[in-house]
Amino acid sequence: MRRSPHATTRRATALALPLVTALALALAGCTADRPDGPAVPPDRSADVAGAVDRDDGGPRLVDASDPYYEGMALLSASTVVLDADGGRVDGDALDDGDVVEVWADVCAESSPVQCQVLAVRVVG
Repeated sequence: MRRSPHATTRRATALALPLVTALALALAGCTADRPDGPAVPPDRSADVAGAVDRDDGGPRLVDASDPYYEGMALLSASTVVLDADGGRVDGDALDDGDVVEVWADVCAESSPVQCQVLAVRVVG
């Protein structure tokens, strides 16, 4: 019996498809945020400290310990906000004048700088 020239390709595709699907699902699980988000900020020192200013709407950082971050918006889509006791709170809990520590990730060069803010912790 003569074999089809495409038989090997079909068999390889049939084997590869479940493997690729499993890999995609595994990677999606690794990168997905937990529904309740992390309970603590990243395991490193904060990138900057400063005070909250709400004069222009959303909270932004003023009196920053590093001038690079002066005026930066404090809330991103996935920002975790922690109160002084370490409990998770909504971003609306950031009040004008609160002293905060901020952990950031990727920043876009602009004025003020635009960073992906990972976590904000109220310290005073």
